[in-house]
Amino acid sequence: MIKAVLFDFDETLQDRTAAFEKYMDTFLSDFCPDISNDEAEKRKEEMRITGNGGYVNREEWYSNLIKSWGWSDSPSNKVLANHYDTKFGDHNVIFPQSKKLLEELKKRGYLVGVITNGPSILQNHKMDTSGLRPFCDIVVVSGDLGVHKPDPEIFIYTAERLGIKPEECVYVGDHPINDIKGALDAGMKAVRMNYGWFKNQGLRQDVPTIENIIDVLNVLIEL
Repeated sequence: MIKAVLFDFDETLQDRTAAFEKYMDTFLSDFCPDISNDEAEKRKEEMRITGNGGYVNREEWYSNLIKSWGWSDSPSNKVLANHYDTKFGDHNVIFPQSKKLLEELKKRGYLVGVITNGPSILQNHKMDTSGLRPFCDIVVVSGDLGVHKPDPEIFIYTAERLGIKPEECVYVGDHPINDIKGALDAGMKAVRMNYGWFKNQGLRQDVPTIENIIDVLNVLIEL
């Protein structure tokens, strides 16, 4: 019997791709206000391509961008990484049906939670500004725990905190390894949100696939 429905955050409850577009505008406005529109678009395209959907070491990423742009008067890579961690959460683009879904799951008696990778300040700020935290019984950020998906420990820890067994949980996420394999290895059931940077990568026949978050409700009937 499924007692809890747990979620990844980026590209699952929020459109991180769209949020990143908004963040890049703020980044360039704050640090490169005098460049031309054409140069801004070139830099944004490079940020998109090299950003790997957020799966980068941000200090190294910014170091490489500084070199690529010939940015001689740039702030340090640490300053730029801190800007990302403290400002990205101001630009959430929550999927239109995410709140409706969490509300409906709560009405149906499920425990609801989020397990997300990333620095504490970044992911907690996203949650605080998302409007979704009030519907969550638990939010686990890897930066707070010191354990990161796909390590099964972070999934098992979350279930234990909720007072249930991993096999009584469904985990919904977009990443084929961090989310899907991690949850399955922990003993949870999994649902693949087929969206964003990893769309159509590593799909599994034994894991239901959705492209609209509200369809979690249909999948639950079948589990």
